[in-house]
Amino acid sequence: MRRSARVRRVTGGEVPDTCWRFVAELPGGELVGELRAHERSPHLEYGEWYPGMPEREMVLDGVLVAARYRRLGLGRRLVTALITEMRAAGIDGAAAVAENLGIELLLACGFEIEARRPAALRLDSPRRRFG
Repeated sequence: MRRSARVRRVTGGEVPDTCWRFVAELPGGELVGELRAHERSPHLEYGEWYPGMPEREMVLDGVLVAARYRRLGLGRRLVTALITEMRAAGIDGAAAVAENLGIELLLACGFEIEARRPAALRLDSPRRRFG
């Protein structure tokens, strides 16, 4: 199954130039995995630009693989495709926030845990609150 799935980047249409989308599909076209990422300008995060600061870096928004196709290497193939294409585009760095098995996946793909600690935040409609 892993070898028969095709991983490709989706471009054009409704995907903006600074948004990156990769999909994993079975030979019949069934979507079994997806990765989404976007480019950002680091100087906007840090408030200023300094010599040597990259113009662009990647932010990994998420990697999803259908439950029955997990642990077959499709997530790793999606992340590898992103890394290969971003480096070809001159983008060397990427940031990601992950939890559970996503952490293991990204560590296996060469990501490292940063010292800073992001906070998990959520915004729900008042109608959606539980309790």
